[in-house]
Amino acid sequence: MQIITIFIAEDHQLVRDAFKITIEKEPNFKIIGEADTCEATLGFCIQNKVDVILMDINLKDGNSISTIKTMLDRIPNVNIVVISMLNVLAIIKDLYKYGVKAYLTKNSSKEQLLEAINKASNNKVYFSPEISQLFLDFEDELIHSLNSKEIKIVQLVCKGFSNKEVANSLNISEKTIEGYKTKIYKKVNVSNNIGMFNFAQKNGLI
Repeated sequence: MQIITIFIAEDHQLVRDAFKITIEKEPNFKIIGEADTCEATLGFCIQNKVDVILMDINLKDGNSISTIKTMLDRIPNVNIVVISMLNVLAIIKDLYKYGVKAYLTKNSSKEQLLEAINKASNNKVYFSPEISQLFLDFEDELIHSLNSKEIKIVQLVCKGFSNKEVANSLNISEKTIEGYKTKIYKKVNVSNNIGMFNFAQKNGLI
């Protein structure tokens, strides 16, 4: 029997414990580590052979999407199952393009979690029914007009970051951030940061 090694990257202890209870019941699954930050996840998975990384899209120390892309570039044959509260089509498409094998929301069932791990470990793609339906129902809603970088900017601005702080976080110029914000305002039909905050809150971005 082939053993599938799994690493859990999730910043809530209760959620990690729930994952472990489900996963450890499977005789061919073995959890070999866990972490609540991007830095710890990247460090462990580069140094150890991991078949499947079960990863939340928002960890304690920030940009999980960037970390996911780094792991896909640097770790041979890695398979990542993303689990998130966000069901934003732009993010899902971006991650799929970079090689993420599976995407679940935190409303997914235990059975869907196990199926996603099995599919990913066999280099197959799996989207939970909720995500699959999102693709079917897509009708150019405002939130889906944003790309992953624009969504990150919205999240940082809504956390109270200044334009300079957002620029430093993303390693781009403050002027570029101002340009992004102007485009975002136009895309989601708002005129200021208050409108952006209300939009982000309504659509589950914060």
